Amino acid sequence: MQKFVEALEKELTAEDIDTHIEGCIGCGNCGHACAWYLATNDPKYIPKTKSDLIRKVYNAYIDPVGKLKASMGLMKKPTVKDLEEMRDAFWSCTTCGRCSLACMQGVSNRRLTKIGRTCYDAANILPEIVHQIRTNCRTHQHSFGLTRDQVFGNVLEKNLIPHGIQVPIDVEGADYLFLCSAIGNTKIAPEAAHTIIGTFNAATHLAGFKYTISSKIVDTGTEAMAVVCNPELQKQYLERIEAEAERLRVRAILVPECACDIRMFLVDSAQILGRNMKYPMDYVDHLFYDWIKSGKIPVEKLNIKATYHDPCWTTRLTGYIEEPRELLKQIIDEKNFIEMTPNREYNYCCNAGAGPLRMYPSKEGEKNLRQNVSKFKAKQIEATNADYVLTPCATCYLSLKDTVKTYGLKTKAEMLVDKIYEAMMDALKKQGKEDLVKLPAYYDKIPEQFRYIKK
Repeated sequence: MQKFVEALEKELTAEDIDTHIEGCIGCGNCGHACAWYLATNDPKYIPKTKSDLIRKVYNAYIDPVGKLKASMGLMKKPTVKDLEEMRDAFWSCTTCGRCSLACMQGVSNRRLTKIGRTCYDAANILPEIVHQIRTNCRTHQHSFGLTRDQVFGNVLEKNLIPHGIQVPIDVEGADYLFLCSAIGNTKIAPEAAHTIIGTFNAATHLAGFKYTISSKIVDTGTEAMAVVCNPELQKQYLERIEAEAERLRVRAILVPECACDIRMFLVDSAQILGRNMKYPMDYVDHLFYDWIKSGKIPVEKLNIKATYHDPCWTTRLTGYIEEPRELLKQIIDEKNFIEMTPNREYNYCCNAGAGPLRMYPSKEGEKNLRQNVSKFKAKQIEATNADYVLTPCATCYLSLKDTVKTYGLKTKAEMLVDKIYEAMMDALKKQGKEDLVKLPAYYDKIPEQFRYIKK
């Protein structure tokens, strides 16, 4: 209990206390904004319920007046048993922030939930999978526990080599160091790395783009930040990435289609490090839009009807709302773009990011808590009658794919980059330039030991 309290006292700011601890008036609006409560009608999933545990610990163990009341028996002191009873509820939440939009007082239950996770981590009262993620991050610097050889082996042997596509590794002096999260290179890249790497390679010829990946970085640290919420682990990841950027003498760092990464690198990194990142940050979809809009990368518009899923951590928490929509309209006719209702910052979460996808993995023939909560997302998708639901987030894609299967929808889930690649390839094939995706323009700059595709 002492470690929980010490961590809470360290994490809370004056704003947290004035607004988020003391500002709640108990109206319950946050519950009516939360899919987890609406789907279960279980009070422990009301965002306020988790926050109230933090408030009770603060009032009984930290606040001077509260401590006095507790010592006199006028206030009940939360115990370790109370923490254990609420533990899993803290990870049955994507910290998406939808509840914050509903709060007339400006209380951020998201903020208190993340602080709560940090305190649970400090007290070592963690769900088993979260404990495993923390161990993997510390031991392997990869939240799924894979070694660098395993990561590169899976992605190269299962995807890039069969497609004849060479990714530049450890190229010094490139414009960008491109990163990939552990969930991306574990669950998606072995099947689909060729779409983003192929698009990048074409851009090296057509747009003067120069990028590299690192042989030493196989995870961005997004689960250390978003799931474990361990400040020291987060800092170590960011510092390792900065060190690699310095070693490879790149100009900037390029963030993948991963919503938690976008928020972490563009917003939270300054708080984690206590300073700004040493290198400018950019987002892959920004580059895609600029290349297509300027005509540097040709595309043929796809004859599909598509809807767009707003990743909470990208849209609601970082502010990228219209940019991905404008990008999508570059590759399909605007009349074939169908918005979900509600959308943008009011969109329902995919219910997977920041922990629940790992807490509640899919099991054939069973519908778990996360999948039950996803019925709201399923109804949104079904109402569009779209051919595809597209999203620029690896975790959202995995959840949407699972939701489509669970609820028997005809709509297919795909990453936004997959359709960008498809539209580009249609155009390149017409020009007889489809081989531009195979080798980067500066192939000779790749160290010999990393050239697995020969000219």
